[in-house]
This record gives sequence, structure tokens and C-alpha cells, in this order.
Amino acid sequence: MMKFYIEFEKKRVNMASVRELLAKNIKKFRVVLDITQIEFAEKAGCSPTLIGKIETMKRFPSADTIDRIAGALKVTPADLFMDNNKSEVIKLKASQQKCKSRLKYKILKAIDEEL
Repeated sequence: MMKFYIEFEKKRVNMASVRELLAKNIKKFRVVLDITQIEFAEKAGCSPTLIGKIETMKRFPSADTIDRIAGALKVTPADLFMDNNKSEVIKLKASQQKCKSRLKYKILKAIDEEL
């Protein structure tokens, strides 16, 4: 019994680290999508103030809010709690955003040349 308790304690997660991980991931995904807190809040159906407080770790969202946030970021709720350094989702989103930025640049350049 004592061995089980010791093993369990080693795997215990600090709530502050979960809050920090969630806050960092939300902000990273939002930045990759190149949207402001206000735009993101509208997509997630939350107030910009709430998004700001979540990103600064002053508030922890409810399960429903986490679900809406994940939907707005086009990721799964589990992705919000993963280490982004290892996350394939963040790499894919960053790659997609770069492609969109290049496309926007080419379109604007073509429009400029036409005018």
C-alpha cells in the first residue's frame, strides 16, 4: 500500500502548472491563428475580459468554456493541455498560417499590380 501511495504522489500534477499550461496553449494557438483576444472571444462565445483573465492565469475556465475555446481554435480540448513543444497540432497550425500569409501577400501584390 505504501509503494502505491509513493508512486501516485510522483505522478501528481500541480494545479498551478495545469493552469499555466492551459493559458500558454490558448495564447499560442490564438497567436498562430493571428487573431486578437477580442476576435477570439467572439468566436468562442466568451467575453474578451474572460479570455484575458484565462491567458494571464487569473481565471480557470469551466468545462463548457474549454470546449468552446477548443472549438474556436479548431483543436480538441485535450490539445489545450498538451505540451506544445511536442504538439503536432501547433506545428500544423503554424504551417497553415504561413501558407495563408503567403497567399494573402500574393493576392495583395497582384491587386496592386493591376491598379
